[in-house]
Amino acid sequence: MTPSVEDRLGIQDLLFRYARAADERDAATFAGCFDGGKVRITGPGFEVTDAAENMAILSSMFDWTMHKVHNHQYHVSGDTAEGYCYCVATHVRREGEVRIRIDWHIRYDDRLIRRDGVWCFVARHLDVGLIDTAPLAA
Repeated sequence: MTPSVEDRLGIQDLLFRYARAADERDAATFAGCFDGGKVRITGPGFEVTDAAENMAILSSMFDWTMHKVHNHQYHVSGDTAEGYCYCVATHVRREGEVRIRIDWHIRYDDRLIRRDGVWCFVARHLDVGLIDTAPLAA
């Protein structure tokens, strides 16, 4: 079923909250994006089930991130939805004296549920289609 404008905006808000929480390493907000705070993200060779651990991993791997959410489409059926979201996640890390930019071109396949009028993730599957890496100017 085609989502209403209200559903589209609610789902978009969820996508934006998730991205900002990841970039700010805000484990509580990140967990709040998932049904009952139960984080479930899968991808090639990994599964994340703990928000604080996920934020610690991000912090240990990268000095800075910015998740840019792009086109997304979800099909709503009552209080559940399924769909996808495209994202480019820019990561910066230092290798010696050089800062490296790593862009992950991501497709998230999502299952959502609406609780008390607010959309949240049941599960996300992350697929990285392309990784683009370049040194940054000093």
